[in-house]
Amino acid sequence: MESRAQVGGNALAGIATNQSNPDGEIDKLAETLCYVIAEQYLPPRNFYGVGGMKIFRDLIWQMQGLMREDHKFYKEHDFYDFPQKKKGTMLALYLVGALMKNPELQKKMNGKMSDGMLMPYKKVLKEK
Repeated sequence: MESRAQVGGNALAGIATNQSNPDGEIDKLAETLCYVIAEQYLPPRNFYGVGGMKIFRDLIWQMQGLMREDHKFYKEHDFYDFPQKKKGTMLALYLVGALMKNPELQKKMNGKMSDGMLMPYKKVLKEK
C-alpha cells in the first residue's frame, strides 16, 4: 500500500484493519486524513517512490509506441532523465501500437493482451 501511494505521488494517511479496535483505527485514520488534506501534506519519496518511478519510467520509455498517453505525460513532466539504447524494441512496439489501432485486430485481441503480458510469469510459476 505504501509503495502504491509513493509511486502515485499520494500521501498515505494510514491503513485501518479489524485486527484490534477497528473503530479506534478508523478514527485515527480519519484524523490523519483531515490533517493531510488541510495541510496539503506530501511526504518525501522513499525507496518505494523513487524506485517505482524509475521502473515505470523505463518501461514507459521502452513501450512508448504502445503506451502513447503515458509516454506523452512522462515527456511533458520531464520524467525521462536518462539515455536509452533499445531502439529496436521501441520500434517494434510502435508497430504493435499502430496495429492495435485496427478495429478488426482489436476485436480479435479482445482482452488477450493481459494474457500475453502474464505468459512469461505463468511459465516460471509452472516450473516451480
